Amino acid sequence: MLVVPSILDAVTVHAAGALCTRLATIPSAGGSLPAQVRINGLPLSLQPGSLRASVIRGPAGLGVHDLRPTYDVQLPPEVDVPAEHRALKEAQFHQMGLQWQLTRVEQEMETLSKLSPGFPPPPKDGPFEPREAPMAAILSLMSFVDAELAALHARKLDLERQIRDASAEMSLRRSRVNEGSSALRGQRALVHRAVVLTLTGPLPADQGAQLALEYAVQGARWVPTYDLRLPRTLEEGTLRMRASVLQRTGEDWTGVKLAVSTADLARHAEVPELKALRIGRNQPPPARSGWREPPTGLDELFAGYDASRASAPDPTPEPPPSEDYRSKGDDTRGGSAPMRELQRNKVSADMAAPPGAARPPPAPIAPPMPEKKKRMSAPSMPPRASRPRAPMEVLDETPEMDFDESEEALSDEGGTLGGGGGGGAEDRAALKQEPSDALLDYDRLALSSADEPGTRGRLRPRPSHVTPELRALTAIHVQVDITTRIEVSVEETASIWAVPAPAWTQPPRATAERFDARFDVEARADVPSDAVWHTVPVFTVPMGLSAEYVCVPSVEPRAFRTVRLENRTPHPLLAGPVDVTLENEFLMTSPLPTLAPGSTQRLGLGVEESIKVARNTRFDEATGGMFGGSTMLTHQVSVELANRLSNRVLVEVCERVPSVPATAEKDIKVEEVETTPVWHKRSPLPGEPKVEGERAWRVVLQPGEAQTLKATWTVKIPGNKMLGGGNRRT
Repeated sequence: MLVVPSILDAVTVHAAGALCTRLATIPSAGGSLPAQVRINGLPLSLQPGSLRASVIRGPAGLGVHDLRPTYDVQLPPEVDVPAEHRALKEAQFHQMGLQWQLTRVEQEMETLSKLSPGFPPPPKDGPFEPREAPMAAILSLMSFVDAELAALHARKLDLERQIRDASAEMSLRRSRVNEGSSALRGQRALVHRAVVLTLTGPLPADQGAQLALEYAVQGARWVPTYDLRLPRTLEEGTLRMRASVLQRTGEDWTGVKLAVSTADLARHAEVPELKALRIGRNQPPPARSGWREPPTGLDELFAGYDASRASAPDPTPEPPPSEDYRSKGDDTRGGSAPMRELQRNKVSADMAAPPGAARPPPAPIAPPMPEKKKRMSAPSMPPRASRPRAPMEVLDETPEMDFDESEEALSDEGGTLGGGGGGGAEDRAALKQEPSDALLDYDRLALSSADEPGTRGRLRPRPSHVTPELRALTAIHVQVDITTRIEVSVEETASIWAVPAPAWTQPPRATAERFDARFDVEARADVPSDAVWHTVPVFTVPMGLSAEYVCVPSVEPRAFRTVRLENRTPHPLLAGPVDVTLENEFLMTSPLPTLAPGSTQRLGLGVEESIKVARNTRFDEATGGMFGGSTMLTHQVSVELANRLSNRVLVEVCERVPSVPATAEKDIKVEEVETTPVWHKRSPLPGEPKVEGERAWRVVLQPGEAQTLKATWTVKIPGNKMLGGGNRRT
């Protein structure tokens, strides 16, 4: 089978997961295309049910007839163990020789360092007569010692360097010898997904063809971020959308056409099955398509098989595994962990194998079954003596297979999982009940073998971890723990959700509201599979901006800079943090709400110290109305504004007039007496909360201009009552 190379061309990152597209080029050999090709190097996080293949370039009528997922195991090259042992001994001898030479050099250095000029001792009898010291001899000795020590020091440094190199060489040789074991070779194997494609159509072709393979992977996510650049006048600006992408799919995305989407990749949708509504007498529901009552007398079909197995002598114990399947130091009877896992994979594959295939030794006598599994067995069980036996070694290593919850639900309904028969009238009556959806899911059903007396000849759900490609891979006789590799890959892909998201970011599904959108990145991007956030620019668009200054003096006597953003693009802008840059100076990071196409939102930019705000209030209480039966509460508010900027500004000053509940409209009345200039009821933008009784002035201040805003309103209440918390409302 021809293995064709492929490159990752495009990736679309969804809210959870990604959709990858690979391009594979099929060469033409001898004027024709191969009927089957194989694409290797796919990640383990690939979802087999999402595989799609299409022909991009090729002869007319060429198509992909079949697509079968499998595994690709790349074993490291074999190691010449005897040669590596010889190289290890040579490295050890070489290191020992260097160490001996270093010891001799250190001894010579110690001997030379003890050399010093000697002088005769003074005479014991008689006077001491000083003599002239032989300076020439002393200097000659010191020069000799210095020269020899310098040469020995250089020799010592060179030997130490050679010893370090020899130690590294010995460690390398020792690791190569250890890697020569078959068990370690299996542990170092690289396991990937692979796909086998079957082509149909005009295979004789002078030119090659190009295929596109599409598959979904888990372990990827993204969040939107933005960058807003504004001038000092706040009159125009550009908004750049960025996507922070994190992925742990097992393959690096290098130079791919990247796109991000808010859609849910794993969302499952099916066409509903509508039931007919009839007017008339009650009729039994029609039989479901794909269901057939199991035949009767199924157990009698295995009577001869049981008799032949009972008369046959007991099989001899299974010999211990050979050295090819057992790592160094393993117990012959128990086996190592990889050996036990390999046996479990073989048992799983044999249970789901089709009839007529090769079978392992007969299954052992199982322990007593629990209540739910007892109901699954047929009423007529063969005697204990007729049950097949197997070596105890397989019994110790093969665990009880646990099936999913659908099997237990089916066992409660009738006892048989379809496709079989047998039993009395009670069992047949139970089988006539409405079959569940699991009985019609033929891809997940497996026919039990004749060596399983309880369920033989019947269909039952296959274990979820036994997939067709995994059963096919068990035929490779090498210690590669596939199930552990898959579990590790699943844990790695799920670990991305434990990585904290950037500050102020929100998941795209939480802010997409009622629409799904896709954003294509302008240039090709690189995103390594390292579970780290990587930011890529998506697109840059000019934004419609209008600068405003908002002030609520009753809460805070300060003016705040804001800009009204209008989304003039056909793309929705999701909620996320926006980095605001004022000319070339970073200003702040602010949260941006979701902006649908054509909508407008307000973005806050902090306090503007150059606009001065002062608020003064006055309250008067008087008696009014006929015969003085009412109390008039007069509130006067004046707001002083001063513009210290060099440009004209638009300031919105918000005030709040007391609102009257619907239950107290007869007793309390609020009248707006005078406002200078005229204010209006404020309409909040989408996403902003509505405040009852809110009023707003919108004034334009020229550079250096000051203006005073005034408002007066009166609250009228009965004379024998007062407002809760006091009559003053300013």
